[in-house]
Amino acid sequence: MVAHLSTDEVYNQAGLDGTIDELPFSGGLGGWNGRGVRIRRGFSPLETLQEWEARQERVRRAWGKIGVNGTIRTSVGRYPLRLQVWHLAREYAIHADDIEVPMPAAERRAQLRWRVAFGLFAAEEEGERVDARLDGDQVLLRQGGREHELDHEMFIAYLTNRPQQLRHVRQRRFVKQLGATG
Repeated sequence: MVAHLSTDEVYNQAGLDGTIDELPFSGGLGGWNGRGVRIRRGFSPLETLQEWEARQERVRRAWGKIGVNGTIRTSVGRYPLRLQVWHLAREYAIHADDIEVPMPAAERRAQLRWRVAFGLFAAEEEGERVDARLDGDQVLLRQGGREHELDHEMFIAYLTNRPQQLRHVRQRRFVKQLGATG
């Protein structure tokens, strides 16, 4: 996980350094990430963690100087820093679920509600409008002429295409089915 996050920071730093065009994106972002993770397999876990922490500190300090209302260089051109920060927050939340970071129940509920709201925003930002709305502790998803009630975790698993994060087999199957028909 840290190797993946460190690879993300190489990208972020390249945007700051003006070297983003020099990054090897053959195979798309998946290919880029795979290469970065493979490279870091030769590092010790501590070396990978230290690289990520150091690079992340440099990037965050530089972004702090730019300010959230500024823009940064990305592979798609200038991009609002505010949206890039939101993207990273979403990415970190997804990966916190991947490694099952413990969290108090009240904090988890608030985080899930934020992730649903942000996920809907991010999907629209990426041109993938999702016909859904928050309704208390549920999300009402309209798909294929039907309305489905999903709890926040199921909806996030649907949005991120990560049904494997769900603990219950029936929920995983249902989210996979929704993903296949979406």
